Amino acid sequence: MARCFIFKPDGIGDFFLSTGFIRLMAAEFGEEELVISVLPPLEDVIRGQFPSASVIVLPLRKKRIVLNVFVANTLRCFLPWIGLLFLRVEVAVSLRNMRDYLQNVLFHSVRARRRFVAANGLLGNGKAVRRVTEKAFVSLFRDDVTAYPESGECTIPLELESHRRLASRILNREVSAGEVRPVLRAVGESPIAGEYSLCAPYSSGNDKDIPDGRWISLFLLLEKEGRMGPLVLTGSADQAARLGRFADALSKVFPHPVTVATAQGLQGFVDVIAGASMIYTVDTAAAHAATALDCRTLVLFSGLHLGMFAPWTRSDRQCWLLAGRPDSGPAWHESLSDTQILEACRRIRDTF
Repeated sequence: MARCFIFKPDGIGDFFLSTGFIRLMAAEFGEEELVISVLPPLEDVIRGQFPSASVIVLPLRKKRIVLNVFVANTLRCFLPWIGLLFLRVEVAVSLRNMRDYLQNVLFHSVRARRRFVAANGLLGNGKAVRRVTEKAFVSLFRDDVTAYPESGECTIPLELESHRRLASRILNREVSAGEVRPVLRAVGESPIAGEYSLCAPYSSGNDKDIPDGRWISLFLLLEKEGRMGPLVLTGSADQAARLGRFADALSKVFPHPVTVATAQGLQGFVDVIAGASMIYTVDTAAAHAATALDCRTLVLFSGLHLGMFAPWTRSDRQCWLLAGRPDSGPAWHESLSDTQILEACRRIRDTF
């Protein structure tokens, strides 16, 4: 028995950050020996990036519809939970450090000889019951708990440092930061023909975004330098209407074709990003995907949660341009001058 169970029911960008760790476990145990548990939107990209691994999908949701969230999620996860109960592995590792009660139950339902977790980040919320429950899980299942890093302790994002520490404990050796650096690969051809730049302008939180007008101004300045061509706007399906309005406004002043692409499936989204000659975005899943793909990428970075998930790079082809007034609300982008942005674009464009 040499199987490895990886528990990662997390967001898209968080999963992209974990791909280096997963590839390291695949090299150690064999990809066919991996069992990866994720949320439904990520099944597609797991199948693309790790085709020999097994997948257990956990249909967890954050929002209440009719029932209490805990009750509703318990019912949704009943069948996957049965599958977890019958799973036996050598190593079980939770890359989800913000574990609620149900996630703890699901993770510990897998029978494992060794269990590895990062210290639960939800324990600082003042709820004594949560701390008692967590201690009970750790004691009963003999979890190997790794302290989550604190700001100033490392030169890479805290999430990646947490992955590095967990990998070091699992493999019983000092794992380097490079070994857990995220890596994504295109699986298919981009559905968009010809050369194009790509802009993913919207994140999951408005405080990370910049106004459409600022993007339009930037693209017109780049066009004057002869650095623009056909442009593709992309994002999630629920951003389609907003992307359409942006495309309409940009098309009125931009001399090249502007199209909107919301790819079917997350791996399709990755393939669209991989096919672009240049990516313009903010701190969102697209930024992490483009960086993990080693694409030419400009990220206008608000600094929200600075150091926890970003910035990070794979090469000089990426630049996370940090605002002069980090995390300063919706107007953070005003501290980034056009000159700064254009200089960063030139540096990225000139890399091999």
